[in-house]
Amino acid sequence: MTPASPPLASARPTTSWVHRALKAFLPEVFVLGMLANFFYYRADPLMPAIRSDGYGYHLYLTALFVQHDLSFRTEMAEWGTDLKSPLGLTLDEHTGRYINKYPPGQALLMAPAFLLAHVSAPLVGANQSGYSRPYHVAAALNGLLALLIGLALLRRALEEAGYSPPVVLATLVAVTFGTNLFHYGSLEASMSHVYSFALFAGLLLIVPRWYREPTARRSLLLGFVLGFIALVRNTNGLMALFVLLYGVFDLPTQRARFAFLKANVRNIALALLSFSAVMSILFAYWHYATGKWFVFSYRGEGFHFDRPQVLAVLFSVRKGLFFWAPLWLFAVAGFVRDRERLKPYLLPLALFFILQTFLVASWWHWPYGSSFGHRAYTEASALFAFGIAGFLTSLRRPATRRLVGGIFVLLILLQGFLMLRYAQERLKGDRTTWAQYWSLFTVP
Repeated sequence: MTPASPPLASARPTTSWVHRALKAFLPEVFVLGMLANFFYYRADPLMPAIRSDGYGYHLYLTALFVQHDLSFRTEMAEWGTDLKSPLGLTLDEHTGRYINKYPPGQALLMAPAFLLAHVSAPLVGANQSGYSRPYHVAAALNGLLALLIGLALLRRALEEAGYSPPVVLATLVAVTFGTNLFHYGSLEASMSHVYSFALFAGLLLIVPRWYREPTARRSLLLGFVLGFIALVRNTNGLMALFVLLYGVFDLPTQRARFAFLKANVRNIALALLSFSAVMSILFAYWHYATGKWFVFSYRGEGFHFDRPQVLAVLFSVRKGLFFWAPLWLFAVAGFVRDRERLKPYLLPLALFFILQTFLVASWWHWPYGSSFGHRAYTEASALFAFGIAGFLTSLRRPATRRLVGGIFVLLILLQGFLMLRYAQERLKGDRTTWAQYWSLFTVP
């Protein structure tokens, strides 16, 4: 037995403008993303699109296709021996190679764009160093493409969960522009979060389909996507909880799940095989760099599990999730208000959020460095979207819907204003105080 699935389409009539708006949504996000990049990099032409953590992910591609040296000794030599190690590289004394703390998953997803830039660089008079203008443009556009793919997958997942087209449209707009998702899909698209968002959305679509009809093809795809989720950001492997617990919410569904797993051993084996094949890339790299199959690559960093900063992570002015993206408070309410429809999602997503928050709050630097909002939750926008859709669906009175719509518009405008201030460097990436926050609105 498999858990009962919600209807694939709503019975509510939908006006033609909603269909047209849904069809136009992705092109409009693309145009807005291109405009955001154009004005941002025009204001500071020296600002590289590949920066911060994005540099660490991009290093694999430069080392492999330009320097032909995955030990990163060539990269270190170009920095100079008297300089500190580039971001993310530490020397392994046993092998004499440098290990990149960032996993290689994103580099694989960026490889087609990188190779296109590598081939086209001489055609536009640029060098093939891996860091000339074509490579930065390719990285920015590839991140924007990941955002569009993620939104397309999320739309399908919401529709198959039974939400009406108007609710799906409003949810996509809110998730894209009412959080820091659009920022990390445009101005900082070389970071990993928008890629993880797309993979999360893909998993949200695949898992319900797999439980309805666990074919060999879907099993392989399930393991592949979950593998890449962990290969891009290791801690996001917590999304395995969604695979295991989707549809489990009481004792009968728990028994049905055990029966389902027993009856589908072959397909589960295929999913595990696919997952292992993807993860073997990481283990092989670790073994090459250190001689060990399993390592903790974030050397000199770690977790403080005895003193997690949970309240600061969720509510502080410095980097609180709900402070910088208050829209997610409506998502939490939506999981409660529309809990009957969202029953299959509640247990795994609640466990993911709790464990993710504990890990984030226990990390030695819980604000996660310089960022716009708390970037550790950006990919979770795909999960919160179901709460937003549930909240909007639960609104019955037209007056209430208009009021909530007005609040959502204000929150989206607030997020856009803060994104602008961040791009202007008026809003700093960390250690924001109340005085600094209010100055964003009061000081010209």
